[in-house]
Amino acid sequence: MTRRTAVLLGLALPALAYPPDEFWNEKDPKGWTEDERKQLLTNSPWAREATTKYNLGAYGLGMMGVGGTGRRGGRTTANPGATSDNRDAPPLPKRYDAVVRWESALPIRQAKRAKPPDDAASNYILCVTGNLPMLGRASDDESDDEYSQRLDMLKEYTKLEKKGPPIYLNHVAYSKDGALFYFERGELTLHDGSVTFVTTLGPLDVKCKFALKEMMYRGKLEL
Repeated sequence: MTRRTAVLLGLALPALAYPPDEFWNEKDPKGWTEDERKQLLTNSPWAREATTKYNLGAYGLGMMGVGGTGRRGGRTTANPGATSDNRDAPPLPKRYDAVVRWESALPIRQAKRAKPPDDAASNYILCVTGNLPMLGRASDDESDDEYSQRLDMLKEYTKLEKKGPPIYLNHVAYSKDGALFYFERGELTLHDGSVTFVTTLGPLDVKCKFALKEMMYRGKLEL
């Protein structure tokens, strides 16, 4: 095999990352079964389980509590469990489960049988679902200032990591499925190799890595 042939084959690999008999590349979306649609939405190249890790940084256990608990003097405080200052604080769960999904990707929209969001053409939209703390809208025990501070922190700590400068969060919205994170569309290409969603929610660092070559849909990178 010549060097030129090897290079050409290498360039063709991303389109063949998933075999042609994968149902999303083989079957018409109208023929996808309920199980197949569920697989696309929960365990596919566009929907991955996130990894979570407790953090001790300024935006972690040292600053924000879980779901608004552990308040002291009107501010949310650390809540790793009952302490002398906060004996009634519930212990942190041993495990958090979350799925990150590319809501703006065509196969996801087809699996949901949903119309494209109005701003999908100008934004990558990722949906995060699960039992993560501080993921939803403002709760009754969270003041407007605290909620606004939480959104500011999300913009600071939420990004899409890739080769070169990351893409930072534009804004957050909410749906019945979970939190929607909007990022202005950039120059994500197969040459980036992978892209990682990163955020911090209360005491947790959340990450989810996607292999771009696996996100080919009918010959096109779909994000």
